Amino acid sequence: MKFDFEHGGATYIGFTEEAALAAGVPEDVVSALKSEARRRAVSAECRRRIYDAASAEAQMNMATAAAVISGKAEADRSEDDVAVLDGVRLALDWVVSMRAAFDALSNDPDADYLADASWPVLPPEIPPIINRF
Repeated sequence: MKFDFEHGGATYIGFTEEAALAAGVPEDVVSALKSEARRRAVSAECRRRIYDAASAEAQMNMATAAAVISGKAEADRSEDDVAVLDGVRLALDWVVSMRAAFDALSNDPDADYLADASWPVLPPEIPPIINRF
């Protein structure tokens, strides 16, 4: 992995960990660079998986529908309204679990963040709700 960074008034472009250390960059600085690079990579993977499940447009439409339905008195909500709210709530719970997985995976340099088994499974009830939007 190569890094572009500034340290001690110098700019380092395309330095590997070994080259940075050999150039006198402190080990803690290199370690922080590696951690940040991993965090960005895990974040990108988390985002990709969430957007693979629901596009930005679907997410916006779901949020809008939930807001409109939530504005109704509970007694005035149809069964379909309740199903949408339940589905959106379940989808949000899954996103929260994805973010928790992101935290764990970004902090474990040995974890395989590209493996499906490393991430929460999308509950089967969510895709039908997403597909409505």
